[in-house]
Amino acid sequence: MEPSNVRRGPFAAALGWLRRRRDAPIIQCARLLPEACPGLTAALVALNLANAVVPAATIVATGLMVGSLPATAHAGLGSAAGHRTLVALGFWAGLMMLGEIGPRLLTATATSAGSRVESRVQQRVIAALNRPWSIAHLEDPATADLLSQVSGLGVGALGPGAAVSGRVTTRIPMILRSAISGALLFAYSWPAALLLFAAQFVFVRQIRRSWVEDARSILGKTDTVRRADYYRELALGAATAKEMRVLGLHGWLGDRLAREWKGRLFQDWKLRRWDTIGGVAGAVVASLAGLVVYGALAGDAARGVITLGALVIYLRSAQAIAGWGLSNADYAIEYGAAALPALRKLEAMTAAGPQAALRILPADAPSREIRFENVSFAYGAGAPILRDLSLSVPAGSSLAIVGLNGAGKTTLVKLLARLYDPTCGAITIDGVDLREIDPDIWRGRVAAIFQDFLRFGLSARDNVGFGGLSLADDETALARAAEKAGVLDRIRALPKGWHTPLMRQFTDGADLSGGEWQRIALARALMAVEAGARLLILDEPTAALDVRAEAEIYERFLELTRGLTTILVSHRFSTVRRAERICVLEHGAVVELGSHAELMALGGKYAELFMLQSQRFAEAEAAP
Repeated sequence: MEPSNVRRGPFAAALGWLRRRRDAPIIQCARLLPEACPGLTAALVALNLANAVVPAATIVATGLMVGSLPATAHAGLGSAAGHRTLVALGFWAGLMMLGEIGPRLLTATATSAGSRVESRVQQRVIAALNRPWSIAHLEDPATADLLSQVSGLGVGALGPGAAVSGRVTTRIPMILRSAISGALLFAYSWPAALLLFAAQFVFVRQIRRSWVEDARSILGKTDTVRRADYYRELALGAATAKEMRVLGLHGWLGDRLAREWKGRLFQDWKLRRWDTIGGVAGAVVASLAGLVVYGALAGDAARGVITLGALVIYLRSAQAIAGWGLSNADYAIEYGAAALPALRKLEAMTAAGPQAALRILPADAPSREIRFENVSFAYGAGAPILRDLSLSVPAGSSLAIVGLNGAGKTTLVKLLARLYDPTCGAITIDGVDLREIDPDIWRGRVAAIFQDFLRFGLSARDNVGFGGLSLADDETALARAAEKAGVLDRIRALPKGWHTPLMRQFTDGADLSGGEWQRIALARALMAVEAGARLLILDEPTAALDVRAEAEIYERFLELTRGLTTILVSHRFSTVRRAERICVLEHGAVVELGSHAELMALGGKYAELFMLQSQRFAEAEAAP
C-alpha cells in the first residue's frame, strides 16, 4: 500500500493545483466569455492562435532572408540565391502585414467581448440584488462592500470586462508568442531556452504577486474606498453644489479625500515593499539570464558555429521569451479578476432558499380587509419600531395614519408593501398571511407614492407609464391618469410633449416644479390603478408643499380613488380630516382610531396635536 500512496501523492497534488486554478479569479473571468458571447469566443480563440503563430513565422522568414543576403550580394538577384532572398522577402512582407492586421482585429473583437462580459456581469448584479423580495440586504454594509468590489474596487474602470479584454488582447497573445517563438531557441540550446523561460517566469510571478496583493488589500478596505468615493461625489455632484459652495467645504473635502487615499497607499506600501524588492531582484535575474544567452549566441556566431541567419532567428527567439513580461493591461486584469469572487459571494448571499408554494390572490383582493395582527418589527438588532400593533383596514375604505416623527408610520407602510416581514405577528389580506402570497402578485395590487418618490430623468411618458407597465403603450390610459392628476396640460406643453426627458441635462429636456413633480407621481399611482392596483398608499409624498396645496391634492386624490382601499400617511393632521378613519400611532402602537369628528370629541392625543398645529398655522396667517 505504501508505494501506491507514494504514486498517488503527486497526482493528488496536481489535481489540487488544477482545482485551485479552476477557481482562480482570472479563470472565472475567462468562463464568462462563452456565457456572454459564444460567437466572439470562438473568434478570439482563432485570432489568438493566428497571432501567436505569425510572429514565430516572421522570425523564421527574417532569418532566412538575412541568411541569404551574403550569397545574393555575391551572385546577384538573378541567381538562385537572389530568388531565395526575394521569396523570403515576399514571405516576410506578407507575415508583417498579417502581424499588423491580426492584433487590430484581436483588439476590436476583445473590446467588444469585454463590453459584453461587463454587461453580463451587471445583469447578474442587478438580478442578484433584486432577487430577494425584501430590501433589508440593500441596507447591509456587507452588500455595499461586495457591490463596490464588483464595480471595480473603487479604482476606476477596472471591472471583469476590462480583465477579460486585457487578458485576451495582451496576456494570452504574449504567452503564446513567447512559447511558440521562444521554442525556436531549443534548436540552438535547450539549457539556454530553459534558463530564459525560468528567469522570466520568476520575474513575472513576482510582479503579479505584488498586484494580486494590492487588489486583496483594497478588497479588505472597501469601506475606506466607499468613503473616499462619497467625499468625491460631495465635491463634484451637481445636487450638492449649492450647499457645498455656501458652506465653503471644497477645501475640507479635498483634504479629507487626500487623507483617505494617502493613508491607504501608505499602508499598502509598507505591506508590499518586500514584493517590490522581490520584483527588482527578479528583473535583475531575468536581465542576467538574457546577458548570458546573448553572449553565448554572439560568441558562437563569431566563431562560425552558427550562421548569420541562425543568429537572427535565435536572437529574435530569445527576445520573444523576454517579451513575456507585464504591461499596463495586466494591472487591469488583476483588479478586474478580483471582482469575480465578490460577484459569486453576492449571488450566494441573495440566493433564494427552498420555498413553499405561494398563493395567488383573486383579482379583486383585498375584498374584505387588511389586518395587522399583533405586529412587531425592528430593523436588524435595533430597538423595536412597531410594538404589538393590531389594526384592521376594511377594503374600499380610506385610512389616514398620523403621528409624530419616529412613531412608525413609514415602517408600517413598508411592511404592508412587503419590503420587510414583521419580526412578530402577521399581516393578512382577506385572511391570508401576506408571507404566503407571491410578492410580485401582491405588489401588482399596490400603488405606492413615498415621500422620497423617484423623479426619473426619463421621458414624461416613462415617468407616468412606470405605474402600470402593462398599459405603458396605452395612450388613452396615460392621458386619463395624467388628467386625473391635473398634469396633462403641463405634459402637453413640454418641448416634445410626452417624449420630453424630465431632466435639463438631456437634449430638449425640461425640469418641473415641486408641485408638478408631485402630480407626476400621483399620475403614476393612478396608472397603477388603471393596471389593476387595489391598494393605494401615500406616504407623505406632498410634505414639501404648503398645507393648502397638500390638502387640495389629498382631497382630489380621495375623490378619484373612492371605492379603493387607500392609506394616507402624514404628520400634518389638518390634511387628513377627509379620510374615513384616522389612526394615531405613538411609539409603534395604535393609541387612537376613529373619524376626525370622533377623535376630536374624544379629546385625546389627536385632538391635542390637531389644535396645536391649527393654532400654529392660524398664528402664521395672522402675522403681518
